[in-house]
Amino acid sequence: MLGLDLLDERHVSIVKEAIAEGRIGFIVESIHVSDDRAHVLYGECLPHLADQDGMEHDDAAFVPALEALGEAPVLDRHMLKLVLDALESDSLSVLGYRLSGDNISDPRRWAHIRDQIAARPELASRLVLKLTGIQTFADAALAINSLSEAKGLGCRLAIDDHLSWTGIICALTRKHGHSVRLCEDGSILM
Repeated sequence: MLGLDLLDERHVSIVKEAIAEGRIGFIVESIHVSDDRAHVLYGECLPHLADQDGMEHDDAAFVPALEALGEAPVLDRHMLKLVLDALESDSLSVLGYRLSGDNISDPRRWAHIRDQIAARPELASRLVLKLTGIQTFADAALAINSLSEAKGLGCRLAIDDHLSWTGIICALTRKHGHSVRLCEDGSILM
């Protein structure tokens, strides 16, 4: 973003400043059933940032840097608040957000996510937490427990690259018994 190297720590301060000043928002992209473009499963909330000059930057401009620096949970906590606010203001919407795997593999970071959802339990059934297969987990049991907790709160999960998540998906399906749907973007929704 703004001509910075991917691993430049200034990405983090730019995002934190934008959060503090209310310059982070999102656009919604519809996620459809794989074989029925007319059937929208949910709206995925993609972050965007307005810089101090008013120029808009989509998530590709700053999220990869946050992920590379291990700082994506800073954005995730803020985005989850925005998504929950949007769900609260529109009782018919179903929205999702792509969480960094760093939230799932760290109990303290997961507590921030879990507590936000638990504080507004009436919204959980309309919240989709999307995860990617990019993150490898040193402790798969911790990941399963965190995601199981999200399911227990009522959230739905969407998982990209589900082949690398087969063990976790099987464990969650056994524990919660939910059906799985294939989305047009290749993710599965459970």
